[in-house]
Amino acid sequence: MDLDGEAIILSNIEFFYKYSKLPDNKELKRDIESAATRLYDKLLKFNLKSANLSEYNERYFGDKIKTQKSIVSSLQCYTFILFFALHEVRKEYSEIVFMDYGGGHGMLALLAKELGVGTVIHNDIFPISCEDAKAISSNLKISLDYFIPGDIDTVIEFLKREKITLDAIGNYDVIEHIYDIEDFIKKLRYIPSEHLHLFFASGANSLNPRIRKKLMKQHLEFENEDRKYKYGRKPTDETRALIKVREEIILKNAKNLTDYQLQELIRTTRGLIVDDINRAVENYLISGEYPKEIKHPTNTCDPYTGSWFEHLMNPYELSGLLKDNGFNSEVIAGYYGQNHSFLMNNILNLANLIISKFDSLGLSLSPFYCLKANR
Repeated sequence: MDLDGEAIILSNIEFFYKYSKLPDNKELKRDIESAATRLYDKLLKFNLKSANLSEYNERYFGDKIKTQKSIVSSLQCYTFILFFALHEVRKEYSEIVFMDYGGGHGMLALLAKELGVGTVIHNDIFPISCEDAKAISSNLKISLDYFIPGDIDTVIEFLKREKITLDAIGNYDVIEHIYDIEDFIKKLRYIPSEHLHLFFASGANSLNPRIRKKLMKQHLEFENEDRKYKYGRKPTDETRALIKVREEIILKNAKNLTDYQLQELIRTTRGLIVDDINRAVENYLISGEYPKEIKHPTNTCDPYTGSWFEHLMNPYELSGLLKDNGFNSEVIAGYYGQNHSFLMNNILNLANLIISKFDSLGLSLSPFYCLKANR
């Protein structure tokens, strides 16, 4: 990392988004900013090569800490999430139990611990990411309390077994990958907690036309084109065109289909995981009924993992699901980080100002949306 080359550029670092609209909690904001400053200093000295991370997080986490600007950009996102996750928790930091759900490299969890949160739990469905987060925290000498590899069922089982009650959960770019988001939201009710505060943020903002167009194009590419090997890709990621993968699964269960029948099953099983594809094919062979095609024209998922490729969802519908399951919920717009060129910073400052002043217009400009909920 070329620290000398960037030192002047980043002489005045802001760890909260400029013009972001935050609830009035000056003490929490000040303390998170101080924690972000300390974590920033530690990340500057992080030796990626000696950390012995997986190829995936050597690339992914490596990109987050590649330069001073990238560290600041990452921390701006996580200060925003942590602030909203904790600002209504009426406890001393040392008494709070916080979970970084789907935390990957664990930077959000590290920030929470640097703040002084008493119990910080890291979770990810990808076990290698849990191991990497453990290695990163050890390298930085920031001790996280628990690492839980697994999905929401595993998390609930662990918390109940260990008699842990959560106060808050936060994450970024997680909910758009969860296979059955309705089931996930329903299960949030069963997390042991007296008062649970949630703050989920997603860059798959369907209300932003620019992002929507970009991701829909990406969906079509994943559906129809093979992808070349890329350093740092998750070993579980499918690189073949997804229509080929679904065809392979379908033909294992039904070898005597006409070309029309095969193509219809490939089309109508978009967005299904392998077990659901098998059930859909079995049902078709018995009843002659094709599965109901998902409404969205391009959304698609990996048939073997169930992970959606940047699932474009309506945040207000997700907020409604949270309300249906006993949570108070609202949709909040995210903001743009600074630390770009002078001209780009001014453009993004204007965008942030508009986002902060106009709710509906703001979400159409916002780089990410957030779901804030509590019960």
